Amino acid sequence: MASAGHRRHFADPHVLLKTQYNSSSRHVCDICRSKLAGLTGYRCSACDFDIHEACANYFKETISFFAHPWHTLTLSRMPSSCDGWSCDLCWEGCPPGDLVYRCTDCLFDVHPLCTMLPQTIRSPLHPRHDLRLVPSIGTCMCGCEELSVWNYVCSCPLKVNIACVSGAPSSGRQSTDYCGRSNTGSAHHASAATAQQPEAWHRRCSMFYRRPSVDCYYTMSSDPSRGAHLHLPFDSPPAAPLPSTIQFETR
Repeated sequence: MASAGHRRHFADPHVLLKTQYNSSSRHVCDICRSKLAGLTGYRCSACDFDIHEACANYFKETISFFAHPWHTLTLSRMPSSCDGWSCDLCWEGCPPGDLVYRCTDCLFDVHPLCTMLPQTIRSPLHPRHDLRLVPSIGTCMCGCEELSVWNYVCSCPLKVNIACVSGAPSSGRQSTDYCGRSNTGSAHHASAATAQQPEAWHRRCSMFYRRPSVDCYYTMSSDPSRGAHLHLPFDSPPAAPLPSTIQFETR
């Protein structure tokens, strides 16, 4: 429940104060791990807890997730005994103390942002068929690094890792993002639309390496003719949960 200047949130036991973070702030959101500089969020000074306003409204305490259909997942902090553990989707680290969606019965852990990966996509990397996110082994069609546990797969057969589909470049190699533009280097903006917005709205894919950037999956274009581009600023929360199937358009 939120009021004009404060709210409660299940991730922290205290009342959170609505805060406008200045452009030089080094605070990061405790859920998505993105910077809060220049954005509006909520803070608990006693716990040093910070959260985007959008994340506070979007992420729920428990979710059902296609990658672990047997049990619900609960947003909770990684215990200190889990040092060195990784996200079961992208295989990037889940340090102790970070908020992740967990199934304690199965020891399944996933980053909050990774729960926003669509189960099925249509990508310019393979425009003829849908790609489905499933556990698999093998080689990525882009010839990059070794595949992680979960990858986008076509029955062709063809496999693409999460980074290549979301457009996150790895190790300075050149890649093509989902809008069909070539990118070289360790960071790029998710779209030209976000690049025109204030710097605080930019989410660099290199922050997540193999995970998608917030802009890649968090919000959808308000113009239906532009397809399923995710172009809106991060502090504009989606009106509804993201669909399990989306199609990226090429330009």
